[in-house]
Amino acid sequence: MSPEHGPAAAGPSALDAVAEQVSRADADNGEGRPERARRRLLAALAALDEIDASDTDPAVVRVRARALTELVKSESETGSRARAAADRLAAMVAAGAGTVWPGLQPAIDGTRGLAALRAGRHADAMSLLTAVIDALDTADPIDGCRALLNRGVLHIERRELGPARQDLAECARRSRRAGFERLLFKAEHNLGYVHFYAGHLPEALAQMEAAGRSLPGPPRPTALRDRSDVLLEAGLVGVADSTLAEAAAMFAAQRLTRDVAECELGRAECALLRGDLEAARRFAASARRRFRRRGDEAWAVRATLLALQADAASFAAAPARGRTRTAWTGLSRRAAVLEQLCAATGRRTWELAASYVRIEADLARGAVREPGALLDALGPVRTDDPLAVRLHGRRIRAMLALAAHEPARAGRYVRAGQRDLETHRARFGSLDLRTAGAVHGTALADLDLQLALDTARPSAVLEAVERVRSVISGSPRVSPPSDPETAELLWDLRRLIDAGRGAPDLPASDPVRIRHMREAQRLKHEILARSWHERGTARGARATRSAEVRRTLEDRSGSVVLDVLEHRGDLLAVRVDASSTVLHSLGPAAGLAEQVRRVHADLEVLANPLVPADLRAVANRSLDRSLARIESQLEPALRAPGELVVVAGGWLGVLPWSLLPARAGLPTVVAPSVHHWMRYAGTAAPQPVRVSVAAGPGLRHAETEAQEIGRLWPQGEVLVGQEATVARMVELLASPGVVHLAAHGRHEPDNPLFSSVRLADGPLFAHELDMGGTVPELVLLSSCEVGRASIRAGGEALGLASVLLRTGVGCVVAAVAPLPDETALRVMTRTHALLRDQVPIAQAVATAVEEHRAQSGALVPLVCFGAPV
Repeated sequence: MSPEHGPAAAGPSALDAVAEQVSRADADNGEGRPERARRRLLAALAALDEIDASDTDPAVVRVRARALTELVKSESETGSRARAAADRLAAMVAAGAGTVWPGLQPAIDGTRGLAALRAGRHADAMSLLTAVIDALDTADPIDGCRALLNRGVLHIERRELGPARQDLAECARRSRRAGFERLLFKAEHNLGYVHFYAGHLPEALAQMEAAGRSLPGPPRPTALRDRSDVLLEAGLVGVADSTLAEAAAMFAAQRLTRDVAECELGRAECALLRGDLEAARRFAASARRRFRRRGDEAWAVRATLLALQADAASFAAAPARGRTRTAWTGLSRRAAVLEQLCAATGRRTWELAASYVRIEADLARGAVREPGALLDALGPVRTDDPLAVRLHGRRIRAMLALAAHEPARAGRYVRAGQRDLETHRARFGSLDLRTAGAVHGTALADLDLQLALDTARPSAVLEAVERVRSVISGSPRVSPPSDPETAELLWDLRRLIDAGRGAPDLPASDPVRIRHMREAQRLKHEILARSWHERGTARGARATRSAEVRRTLEDRSGSVVLDVLEHRGDLLAVRVDASSTVLHSLGPAAGLAEQVRRVHADLEVLANPLVPADLRAVANRSLDRSLARIESQLEPALRAPGELVVVAGGWLGVLPWSLLPARAGLPTVVAPSVHHWMRYAGTAAPQPVRVSVAAGPGLRHAETEAQEIGRLWPQGEVLVGQEATVARMVELLASPGVVHLAAHGRHEPDNPLFSSVRLADGPLFAHELDMGGTVPELVLLSSCEVGRASIRAGGEALGLASVLLRTGVGCVVAAVAPLPDETALRVMTRTHALLRDQVPIAQAVATAVEEHRAQSGALVPLVCFGAPV
């Protein structure tokens, strides 16, 4: 949050030069340049001492007091222990200067209140700032506005949102009237923080961005740091971390060590969420050292708490043989001490977090004698706590219920936490934020699955996994906003990428490539950032029950559902057919994940026509070995004489299931959830079906492919050349029927919502497809690698195909690796011929791919995602 450091007033003509220096120093302090302010102020005070003016003159007293209060602020911010400025102010008060200038005491109290606020001494800060506000008639307008701003910040830190909103709104009103632009910016920026703590994250981001636009100049590091808090709560861990790194660099350049330390605290939290515990400890330790050097003991306690949480996560993740009683005992003792220190700071949330670490450590070492009594003593989880604290509280209560031999009660706590997360994510209109929020639910999801495994019932395991998917799946925007600024940004990005297609292939140090990549990154960030402001209303899908799956399979003779998941380093699978539900333990996941990486690497080599024949032969042998090893590990669960529906997320979702030898020629579907498969399996569009085919530029056979497929569907629409535009394709993808697109495809691993297919007027991005309303039943993407997905922190997969499935498309056929142009022509036209003859899509793709392999010996990395519509 942004407290204010303050401006100054000019005095009589003889003081103009000094007053101007003080005013500039004030601006330096307000813009976070305290060292420069200190130099100006020392010079101004020396000049003032040489002026032949009486300290009985109100103008002189005002200028001197302003210079000294600003000097106190600048020295405080730079960590100076000097007391000279504060002592001189005290001497002025003792000499009766307050009777000469009545605004002196409010100015001093405001400065002292800010210092107390920054040091975490909330009671002192409240008393001092309230004294200034009570003296608004006496105080200079600037001091009154500052006090309102800083007390508003204090209310925010104490989670007193109503009073915070009142103080900040009053500060904004008075600042606007008086022309205090910087104060107005800070008041409106901090009103965004009020939205944040009220749980309204899209509104918080929009408010902060609007406030930033109101003040000219580059982004303020304090605003960046504050914005990162909202991004982190939303689950955008990577964006929050990079934002904090940018802010920390700016603070470091200004020698603002305390602010650097606050950024390091934020980066420690980011590292904790993404599971990088060493980085979390490193950032927390550095922040603690900086706070202690400055004497900010309250914030040093916060840094210690983060380090403790990293240790707890590390111990919990260690193998059972590595979790020693001694380690947990030491952690419990440290947590108990820290709990008392947190209580002394008046930060209830910190105290609560420390107590949760202590309880977890005591449970792990078997030191909780009456877990049920402790659970009752904890009481309910407070709904106004931050999301991470609420979810941690639900998990600790579930663990206590388990220790008390009450698994049903434990399950209720877990599901309450999942509802918290679902409610949190339902507020977002942005797909980027909805998927990012999954990072907050990983620990609860792990516990939910463990509870199900403890029952030894396969159906319970299936339902636990589906519960997690229903929470994190989300839904598309109900009605995408018409945003001219976003449309213009997308057009700029399209032109940039289309005009600079060769830039990404230039050497990394090439200035043309650097400029291109930097501008593309800027545009992508702005586009996503605008989407973060959108509010959502959609809730997750209802979790599927095991009995419902069995009933669906009874109507689909020979079909098998295989739900595959990773849990605590092991691979598990629930196999469901019409007669049974069986849980399989398939061994360690790490080896399989490595084989999947090798398969993708080999497919890349085989798709490159420039690779020499001998290297292609090596890659072919490697591919065959890897697929055989994958199949060998999965074999106990893989048997399915007919349709196999693989339900998998994360890296398991991009395993090329249809390429496994046992699946050759057999229909194989990879679904994001059992619910999605059940919703769309067997659905069909009314006859005659509407088929739309488009071809993008730059592929030798794309137009031929489009024309041949068009001839198979006499009522179809074929778009080639300049007709195949982004706008036309967006229109087709928001209409019922079948859509086929033959175009260059590109998956963006670092920014998957900008994975794209190239059309006549530039790329169509996945980001543009998150729309509501009617969508096609089936989309076929005859494009390289657009079936790929990037796995975000929390396990959510994002890519072009996954976005289409989220919009409600029943099935997407896409490649998980580069797809040669000639291969696409043969396989896709054959697939459509089979579709025209009413062969279901999964079988049509399997048949076309197997026929091509029989003729050429080459594997085709096409996968049916979703459901066999």
